[in-house]
Amino acid sequence: MSTALPGSFASLGLSEFLLSSLNELGYAQPTPIQTQAIPAVLNGGDVVAAAQTGSGKTGAFSLPILQAISTKQASSKRAVRALVLVPTRELAMQVGDAIRAYAQHLPEAVKVVTVFGGVSINPQMLALRGSTDILVATPGRLLDLADKNAVTLKSVDTLVLDEADRMLDLGFADELDAVLNLLPKKRQNLLFSATFPEGVKELTQSLLQNPTEIEVKVESSIPEQVQQRAIEVDRDKRTSLLKHLIKEEGWSRVIVFVASKRGVNNVTMKLSRAGIKA
Repeated sequence: MSTALPGSFASLGLSEFLLSSLNELGYAQPTPIQTQAIPAVLNGGDVVAAAQTGSGKTGAFSLPILQAISTKQASSKRAVRALVLVPTRELAMQVGDAIRAYAQHLPEAVKVVTVFGGVSINPQMLALRGSTDILVATPGRLLDLADKNAVTLKSVDTLVLDEADRMLDLGFADELDAVLNLLPKKRQNLLFSATFPEGVKELTQSLLQNPTEIEVKVESSIPEQVQQRAIEVDRDKRTSLLKHLIKEEGWSRVIVFVASKRGVNNVTMKLSRAGIKA
């Protein structure tokens, strides 16, 4: 029997099935937030964590949740066993995809459903038929589904508030209160937030019971190898300048942020015409 190496995912108490998924995904070592949060979540208590975007917080809460789900039977055929609340559609999709990837080698399939506003509600209602192990949702759409009796939250074992500060910034305080009223009183609460303004502090005090507090200090300075430049250019010459820079500088990997979907398509088309794969 091999001994788990200190500082490895195996040393955190995760199952071999989750370790197989992490290995396949190329995750060699846990991040600092994962090292501290995974054992705390596995222990069953409430957790409040200061975690920046990109720190590995999705794995920090979803890996132990998946482990708990894989070792405990659902109490109801229609049960939502874990609820992850997020502030935006983009984060909902990102978190849902990550959880599915982590769950790929579990001995029994885990049903993960992602719901958010801005799209038709009917496919989401169909997806929620039967049991749902993990539901990733934005607050407003979740309440819409609850109003239509498409989902029940009476069997939720674990609640995750992901990016709680952004949730309050975007005006979800009332919706959040309404969702909390639909949940069972006895449950595990996990709150992750990059910052802790007064609203998040009040939420933490009212929601969590004797939580494990985790703070991972993030170096905010820009790495030395990163260079920043600002170039003033006429609007109609921006894409031409971008093409010139990519070719002259020999950039092989580039991320371009564009203001709209139409702009994305336009820039992609112009780059492709210039022989640049985009």
